[in-house]
Amino acid sequence: MISRLFWLLLYWLSWAFWLEMNRGLFLAYQYMKGAAADLSIWPEILLHGLRMDLSVAGYLSLIPGLALAFFPSRWLLSFFSRYTALFLIVVSFMTTVDMEIYRAWGFRLDTTPFRYLKTPNEAMASVSSSPLGWLTLVLIGLIVVGILCFGQVNRLASVVLRPSPRWVFVPMILATALLIIPIRGGLQLAPMNVSAVFFSPMAFANHAAINPQWNFLFSVLEKTDDQTNPFDYLPEPVAQQAVQSLYDPGTLNPSSHRVGLNPSNTPFLSQNRPNVLLIVWESLTAKVVTRLGGRPGITPNFDKLCKEGLLFTNYYASGDRSEKGLIALLSGFPAQPLTSIMTVPQKSAKLPTLAGTLRQAGYQTSFYYGGETEFANIRSYLFHSQYDRIVSKPDFPSETWNSKWGAHDHIVYGRLLQDLSRQRQPFFTTLFTLSSHEPFEVPMLPVAVPGADEENLFLNAHFYADKSLGEFIAQAKQQPWWANTLVIIVADHGHRMPTIGPNKTEEFHIPMLWLGGVIKQAGIINEVASQTDLPATLLHQLHLNASPFRWSRNLFDVTRQPFAYFAFHNGFGFVRPGRALVYDNDARQVIEQHGLVSDTDIKTGQAFEEVSFGDYLLK
Repeated sequence: MISRLFWLLLYWLSWAFWLEMNRGLFLAYQYMKGAAADLSIWPEILLHGLRMDLSVAGYLSLIPGLALAFFPSRWLLSFFSRYTALFLIVVSFMTTVDMEIYRAWGFRLDTTPFRYLKTPNEAMASVSSSPLGWLTLVLIGLIVVGILCFGQVNRLASVVLRPSPRWVFVPMILATALLIIPIRGGLQLAPMNVSAVFFSPMAFANHAAINPQWNFLFSVLEKTDDQTNPFDYLPEPVAQQAVQSLYDPGTLNPSSHRVGLNPSNTPFLSQNRPNVLLIVWESLTAKVVTRLGGRPGITPNFDKLCKEGLLFTNYYASGDRSEKGLIALLSGFPAQPLTSIMTVPQKSAKLPTLAGTLRQAGYQTSFYYGGETEFANIRSYLFHSQYDRIVSKPDFPSETWNSKWGAHDHIVYGRLLQDLSRQRQPFFTTLFTLSSHEPFEVPMLPVAVPGADEENLFLNAHFYADKSLGEFIAQAKQQPWWANTLVIIVADHGHRMPTIGPNKTEEFHIPMLWLGGVIKQAGIINEVASQTDLPATLLHQLHLNASPFRWSRNLFDVTRQPFAYFAFHNGFGFVRPGRALVYDNDARQVIEQHGLVSDTDIKTGQAFEEVSFGDYLLK
């Protein structure tokens, strides 16, 4: 039994070593082609990429592990030799193709090449400039060397794998099951994804750390190459025109809904280049904010702060998950009903970002989160966004973590307050909270609402999150940087709780508050708006170009047509002043409406879903 366990361990590590050697070959090939000039980064690439190589090695070792559990000893050598040879050919072929794909197209192997099989003439034209002769020699060399090396490992099987008792299948099945740990990248909350190996602001270094076999399997399972738009409700020209009409200037309305504010050309900030602190509050629904008609007593500090800044009262989340909300806030890109662009790094890498734009304008950028940035591929997006510093769960003591997600809000706020005192100005800092995420574990006894049911825990978690925010803002106001800072507090998404009846629209209703030392005048903005409008609104106030943010509109533009679109699983909502609708794509009908909803409203919402998802497919 011990010999079989030892051999399975050896076989798994041998595959990991072989995949690392393949990565070294990839680096050498890119170096010869001029893409990997910085040799000093190679050791870090190999180190960080090892985690994904161990994952792929785990997949490749599953069947041999089961063979060790059930096959007679006399069959094992023959089986291992044939199995290993087959997958050496597959792995070597993928490695060779990946080297040239990255040189030519700049991304690691996925299902994209399959697109060209439909047009063989164009496919041949695409590869005509590739050194096919040399690549063939590389492929043959990889296979031959691999078979020779693994031959030594497999021959060891004939020496150490003696006949074993029948019950040996029990420990071998358990040992094989343990391969799930390296397969998912460890014991952390988020399973293996490309963010797990991202470590550098240099795009090539992160790309080189990705294992092409893992990336290909991921793209197959996630269908990232599916270019079919399931929301083709209208002919494309008609849909495009309907969406464009939303972004055309409307009729100037002198009696705008902006209480006590001047026309849009007048800046609301006292400085052109203030510091910007963006606080993204997990699940902050309008249903817990008294100033927005929500449950009283849950967010007293936020309610008090609302009197000091610009409160957006008719603001809607773009999606129903954190990764969708972050993309909407930081890239101005609308949420998708069936997927999330953040989970597909080759697509999210094509989005404009607030952090990247402000960094080019001279801002120092940083991102704070008490949890794991590998979750939902957030980490890869943050590196694409060019944040200078990323502070996450490993940067906080384990005793400050809750049982599931990471460091509590007040701990992260404390670290942020400490760091901002030394931060070069102007800065753009994003803090993403987590304590108000289920399971709603907070380091204090229930205060706001008695009881331990899920809804009460949710409310008490927000009470704690509000308390942490209030203490942070009170201390921040004493800091020298406060006078030069704009603080934006907004939710990543809303929430189904607290339950107020079947009202899907209210689940996406969230607050946004602008405050800080640079706010000229407090006020209320009642116009319908979306998370996606934040980038354009902020950049206009900073006198920076917002044109790359196609889906974002300046909320202070009095000619802007007010609307908000939100997406949930296979459905969408569309809000206009005085009316709203929720549409189910499966039922192909409106399932909720408020006010007088017209056929034009329905078709415009369908057009927005169709065109925005089409833009996602084109990324």
